[in-house]
Order: sequence, then C-alpha cells, then structure tokens
Amino acid sequence: MYKGLLLLLVALQTGAALAQRDGAKSAGHVEILNADRWEFDKHVATGAQRLLGHVRFRQENATMACDSAYLYKNDRVKAFGHVELVQDDTLRITGDLLDYNGATRTARMTGQVRLTDPGTELSTDALDYSVKTNTAKYAAGARIESRRDGNILASRKGVYDAAKRIFTFSDSVSITGPNGLITGDSLRYATASGMAEFLGPTWITQGDTRMYCERGSYHSPTGKGRFTRAGRIESKGQFLTGDSLHYDRGAEQGDGWGHVTLTDTANGLMVRGQRGTHAQATGRSMMTGRAELVMAMGNDSLFLHADTLYGMRDHTGGRRVLARRNVRFFKPDMQGVCDTMAYATADSLVRLNGHPFLWSMQDQLSGDTMRIQLAHGRAQTLLVLGNAFLISQADSSRFNQVSGSTMTGHFSGDELKQLITEGNARTVYFTREKKDSVERTTGLNRVDCSGITVGLDSGKVSTVAFTTQPSATLYPLANAPVEEQQLEGFRWNAAARPTDREDIFRVPEPAPADRAP
Repeated sequence: MYKGLLLLLVALQTGAALAQRDGAKSAGHVEILNADRWEFDKHVATGAQRLLGHVRFRQENATMACDSAYLYKNDRVKAFGHVELVQDDTLRITGDLLDYNGATRTARMTGQVRLTDPGTELSTDALDYSVKTNTAKYAAGARIESRRDGNILASRKGVYDAAKRIFTFSDSVSITGPNGLITGDSLRYATASGMAEFLGPTWITQGDTRMYCERGSYHSPTGKGRFTRAGRIESKGQFLTGDSLHYDRGAEQGDGWGHVTLTDTANGLMVRGQRGTHAQATGRSMMTGRAELVMAMGNDSLFLHADTLYGMRDHTGGRRVLARRNVRFFKPDMQGVCDTMAYATADSLVRLNGHPFLWSMQDQLSGDTMRIQLAHGRAQTLLVLGNAFLISQADSSRFNQVSGSTMTGHFSGDELKQLITEGNARTVYFTREKKDSVERTTGLNRVDCSGITVGLDSGKVSTVAFTTQPSATLYPLANAPVEEQQLEGFRWNAAARPTDREDIFRVPEPAPADRAP
C-alpha cells in the first residue's frame, strides 16, 4: 500500500510538472521532450526530477539530449553521458557532462567537448556557451578545424561568436594551413571568409617569406595581407618595413607607405622612402618620396637621394641599384650630384651619368660620365669619360684646373691621391710663394700636352707631370691674360655640393640659364 501511494504521488507531481511546463512554454522554461524513465529524487535539497534513457529537453530554439539528467525547479539541468546541445539546427555541442542554466540560458560542457557548425569544428576539454548571445568561451586550450580553407587553429583562450562565425583568440595562438603558419598573441578569425585580424604581435610564415605585425589583417584564401602597426616582410635576406604594408601572396609582392625601409643584408644596402614596393619573384623593388639609399663603404656609409630608386636582381644573383633624377649623395670624404646613378654588386662599379659632379676634399671633378670602382667597400679607381675636368681652389678668386678627354683617378685610404689626364690635356696652375709667413699667388702656368699626371695630398695639388712635348707658358700674375685663367668648359659648381647627410634632400636652385625669363 505504501509503494502504491508513493507511485501515485510521483505520478501526480509529474503530471503537475508537465501541465505547468506546457502552460508556461511561452515563458521560456525548459521543456521535457522525452525520457524512458522519470523519477523524483527527494534526497536533492532543492528537489529534482531524474530522467533516464533517451532524455531530450528543449528551451526555445535550443534542444538538449543525453543518457541521463537532473531537472531542477529553477530550470537548471545537469546532463550526463553522450550529451548534445543543438541550437537552430546548425550549431551542435557534444560532451560528457552538461550544466545548463535555463534562467540565464547558459551552458557549461565538459569532457571531450566538440562544437560544430557549418564548416567549423572546435575541440576542447571545457566550454561555456550562451544560448542567448550565441557565444562560446574556453580557457584551457582548444583546437579548431576550418573545413572551408583547411586551416587548423589553436589557442589557450578563445571566444566564438556563432551568429557571426567569428573567433577571438588569445594566448599562444596559431593557424596552420596549406598556405603557411600564423602565430601570435591575439587575433580575430572569421571562419566564413578566412579573414584573420591581428590584435597583437603576430608572425606569418610562408616558405621563405616571414611577415610580422602588431595590428593588421590577412586573408588566408587569397593570401592578401594588410599590416598597419610595426609591419615587416622578410624574404631571402631582404626586409621591407613601413607604417602600412600590403602583401599579395599570388603576386609575391609587398607594398609600403610611410617611413618605408627596404634592407638587403646580403649586399649591405638599405633604401628608405615614403612609398615602396618589392616583388619577391623578380627581385625588383622601387622607392619614392624622400627616397634614400644607404650603402656601406669602408668605415663609413654613403647616403644617396633621388626622385626614384629602383632595385633589381641580375643574372649572377647580385643586386643592381638605379637612382633616377636629381641624384645627390654624401659621404664624409666624397660627395656628388648627377641625373642618374647605377650600382651593381656583381662588379662593385658605380656609374654616374647626366652632368655628374664629384667632390673629394678640395677637388671638383666633372665630365660626361663617371665610373667609380669599389674594392672591399672603398673607392679604388675613378674614370671620367668625355670633357673631363678637375678644379680646385687656388685662392679666394682663382682656380687650378686640368681638362682632357679622360681622367683616371686612384684612391688610397678613401682619399684621391693621383689623377691621370689623357687626350688634349690642358692645365691652368697658379703658382704660390710664401714670404714673411704669408702665402700669396704669384703667377699662372698654362700648359697643353697629350697627358698630365697630378699628385694630390689632402685634396691639394702636390706634383704635376707633363708628357709628350708639353707647350707651357708661365705668366707673372700681373701680366696673366684674363682669357688664360679659365679653360674652356670651366664650371665651378660648389653651390650644388651636399654639405651633410640631410643636405642630399635639398632642391638646388636652377642655374641662371635654366630659369624662366
């Protein structure tokens, strides 16, 4: 009789509970859909219904299934064994144990947890999920497989917005896929599009190419990246940095804006500017906007500016650099200007074209074209071709001059020591005498011959030697004809000479003949 009364009491309580839930469905309570056995556990302080076998619940757009469960009066559910939570028939979470709060519509799933939705599967040991906001959180590590692009994602902590299909990862983040590896501190990833947004220090590795940034984005399917803070692209000893960088994996090209630097460690070259681009496949690069080339030479560096700087790879695997328009360069012991400059690492030859002027100490050299041969990063020889001209200041108003068809100069310790002039060689040389500790100009020596060899010491002419029947005339200074004091083609261009590194960016005043009337 006692057992019968107990069964009747359980039945009445169960019926009342069903009637209450059926009547309160619109209020969003947890609804029991199925169970093989249904018991009331009087030993649970708050009172609970125990459901066994093929248990199924529903609350609004979410359903739950398990082997067994406790349902409490406050809409709390504890589910055990083969637990499953499904929302909107698209998102599915499985695990060993579920603690569900119907009042807040939040769930905690533990034990071999799997979250799947179209194109994505997440695996972890513990997961917190909000049915109301469609967000999942984990804090003990997870692995995510994106089937759309074949990427495997992992992090220590993460949040998944299931409605937007966006992951926000933090702590030991990695994305491994067919197109490379991404590792970082914090990033956001959209599974639907394959777009990764970087929120902290991040590395991207693709074969020989490595990229770094602290803010930016990368589209894995197309391989296009945009880096807006501390961006850097590395490839085969070359580094591209800038305030903003864009990278295109398909084109194998990086573009930079604002404080752009391209460094070639293998060849000791660095290029700076405001707008730059580098193509990895061809090895071609370009820099504009306050463009500057920095090239190691001996114990110093040469700083060169031009409107546009180009870099390219030659057939030997070396680098060629081309500077175009308004070229100006500075080195403590050598300065120059020209229209275009070319440098090749294969033969260490610098070529100056288009009205080149070169200054070394007190000497100015000019000609149609110039060639400077480097050895171990130092100037070794100089070749001036066509209308070669050397000028050095004798006093405040007079200039020593040598001209000819070609000039060959030899350097020692970064200093021009000897200059050999050939082909219709001519010179104007002012003699000086020292009397009573005062040195003054006393005469003019005018010589024509086939060749002249000038010895230099600290930029000053120390010796002059003439070859092949020189024709010479020595004038006292008072009797020196004015027309003999300057050779044809004389042009003292000291105003264009760069005075320091910053001065290479100065725009020289045009010559009077070049000015508009």
